[in-house]
Amino acid sequence: MWVAHFAPSLLLARFAPSTPLWALAFAGALPDFLFFALNIAGLESSHNHSVPSNVTISGYTLTGSSTDCLPYHASYPYTHSTFGQLAIALAFAVTTTLLYRLPLISLATLVLATLSHLPLDIAISRDESGVGGEYTKPIWKRDATVPLLDYPWGTFTSDFGIFVFAILFHARTVYPPEEYEQKRGQPNITASSSSSNEKNSQGHMRVLEKKDLTYGYFGVIMFAAVIQAHFSFFAAPAEEWWIAGVFMAEIVGFVGVLHCLEGYTRVGAKVEDTKKTN
Repeated sequence: MWVAHFAPSLLLARFAPSTPLWALAFAGALPDFLFFALNIAGLESSHNHSVPSNVTISGYTLTGSSTDCLPYHASYPYTHSTFGQLAIALAFAVTTTLLYRLPLISLATLVLATLSHLPLDIAISRDESGVGGEYTKPIWKRDATVPLLDYPWGTFTSDFGIFVFAILFHARTVYPPEEYEQKRGQPNITASSSSSNEKNSQGHMRVLEKKDLTYGYFGVIMFAAVIQAHFSFFAAPAEEWWIAGVFMAEIVGFVGVLHCLEGYTRVGAKVEDTKKTN
């Protein structure tokens, strides 16, 4: 999976509104980011897989395209083993929680964001990489099920679809329900919120202008479509450092986009308004 790894952050933010969205998003994609970094360092690797994979369903044979996209013959015992991802999740969550002085609920959501990586990869991984670098634990019977990654359109549709569902959920739930239909794509800025107002030179309070995020959400979805298309149709194993660098840049860039989105959509506002109405 690729952009689907950012989807859990948009859902988990509801449980810990004080957690930076960029941190949750980066936590979900952190195993992939570290995988590419370790590729450059020579500690993990990926290689071409040029043999098509076939699967027969109800008498019809589907031929995998073998696009040489990750994780074809990837050796990633540190970043994509269950033990490795648990260690990564705890290290990143504890560090971020201490640096930003976040509550324990943030620690838990950050851990869950990273641990969501392995379940999302089940559909495309051939098997789990053992601690020694060899494939020792099949995720399920691959003799009967071809990894989804062999089929670019299958990968693109499922991966992109998961993210679109998450971003639409974010757009729908970040605002009070009673305001959503009239103020679609606008952040919840109210006159009673001190963080949403400023005083002018005469000392009078003025309400900040509300932002229309319709194009913002559209831009996020288009950015996701572009990098997912690159991963599904044009990507190659990160055997060369610059290829790994491109993937790492895509992760950082998309995390930055979600961070900008957070500046206009406060999950906490939804929580506060719900408490006021109850």
